[in-house]
Amino acid sequence: MSATGAGAAAGVVLGLVLVLLAQQLGFLGLSDLLPAIEYLVVGAVVGGILFALFGWAMGRRYLARHPPAA
Repeated sequence: MSATGAGAAAGVVLGLVLVLLAQQLGFLGLSDLLPAIEYLVVGAVVGGILFALFGWAMGRRYLARHPPAA
């Protein structure tokens, strides 16, 4: 699995967790079905994109410091 894929997977999970944490702290109401699904999907997508970018940058940095053996 690439650094980008690992970052995206972790970001999806963390995005969902943050939405559920916000609901538990009273910032979001997830009692209606459609808004709840929208919040969860947006949290997953935003988290996935942000962490995929972070993973991509970290992967490039790692490869710059540790070039593959030829």
